[in-house]
Amino acid sequence: MQITFWGVRGSYPVPGAATVRYGGQTSCVEVRSASGECLIVDAGTGMRALGNKLLREATAPQNHHVLLSHVHWDHIQGLPFFSPAYIAGTKISIYALLTAADELQQVIGGITRQEFFPMSLEAVPATFDFHEVAPGVGIDIGPFQVMPIALNHPFGSVGYRIDCDGSSWAYVSDTAPFDRVLHKQHFLPGPEELSEDDKTSLGDMRDALIRGLKGVDTVIYDTHFLPEEYERFPHYGHSTPDQALDVCEAAHCRRLVLYHHAPSHTDDQMDKVAADYLELGAKRGIEVLTSFEGMTLPIGPAPAEAS
Repeated sequence: MQITFWGVRGSYPVPGAATVRYGGQTSCVEVRSASGECLIVDAGTGMRALGNKLLREATAPQNHHVLLSHVHWDHIQGLPFFSPAYIAGTKISIYALLTAADELQQVIGGITRQEFFPMSLEAVPATFDFHEVAPGVGIDIGPFQVMPIALNHPFGSVGYRIDCDGSSWAYVSDTAPFDRVLHKQHFLPGPEELSEDDKTSLGDMRDALIRGLKGVDTVIYDTHFLPEEYERFPHYGHSTPDQALDVCEAAHCRRLVLYHHAPSHTDDQMDKVAADYLELGAKRGIEVLTSFEGMTLPIGPAPAEAS
């Protein structure tokens, strides 16, 4: 397999002079099998450039498969700008949690209402279909074996383990750590005291994530906050590189890719993060890379350089 990063930011896009090297578009990753099949993970603003590339490559309308972690803006805003959707005969299959899948057509339709966008979802030439995913219930999409994994994020999120071509990688975005904040049906104004049931649920969720990541070659992980930033925003549903390292070490993963970068982090700040955590990861036996737009990464058992 090979993965390519089309958007690596969290929360909102920030293209500009301060984000040239790492990029300013939001979450979108493309994975290719050895035989050329494509799977898209998340549909942030990075999806626009990916769609343009897929359209240039296509000789006929395609069936595109899109895994969504959840439906916050930074993970779906690229869908109306996905150029293959405007080609007759194209089919776009979208996979999401039950809570999102039930309303997904309304969510996507809502952002393309006439007040907000010149063409409604119903009017585009492509056909959309929507599929529910459930944590712990695997699905096959072409040559890819996909296992959804529950994450700790306001209103719910799901990660994915993807196996293909004799190797595996995982996409873990968005998630908070598992020691303070439990997903509930409201947005918490700050950290709250955890009940014993909360602690048990959080522990079970972390254990399930580690089981899901066991033996995975490469993990792309939400590392939105630096440790000192997380202390100010522990209820936002995101993690730090140190928390990601703890999970990857427990799961014996070979490589961690820092992802979902805070929009406030400039290229110079990201350079320091990349250097610091490359060194810290090496001390724990984990190769740590920092994602950037256009980064292409082979997935396999042998160490490989990003290009």
